[in-house]
Amino acid sequence: MSMTVPEVASILKAFTGLGSCAKTVVTCTLVAADGEEFIGENLCGIPQKVCPRRPGEDYKKCSTICNQVGHAEVVALALAGDKAAGAHAFIRGHTYACMDCQHALYGAGVQSISVLPSE
Repeated sequence: MSMTVPEVASILKAFTGLGSCAKTVVTCTLVAADGEEFIGENLCGIPQKVCPRRPGEDYKKCSTICNQVGHAEVVALALAGDKAAGAHAFIRGHTYACMDCQHALYGAGVQSISVLPSE
């Protein structure tokens, strides 16, 4: 059974009480060597109606105010576990994967990282 990113995110939020980032929803889909997909999102433990960050401000408030679980890439890696090795990562909602996420993805054995246009 294949599900869309919004369907998976909706189910995850309903069961965990997590919510979407108020500013930008970023997803990372890891496609394992066997074709199985693992979708991570930059979910927040304390979602806000309006992003508390001011223009040009760093991402500190994402963790201190919104209690962000982690970047979409890190969440996808946690979901994929050992299946991340040999997988390909597809990121939507952002223009790049930060250096920490690149290191985490490649360190887990992900073969490639592609940034796709938002849906």
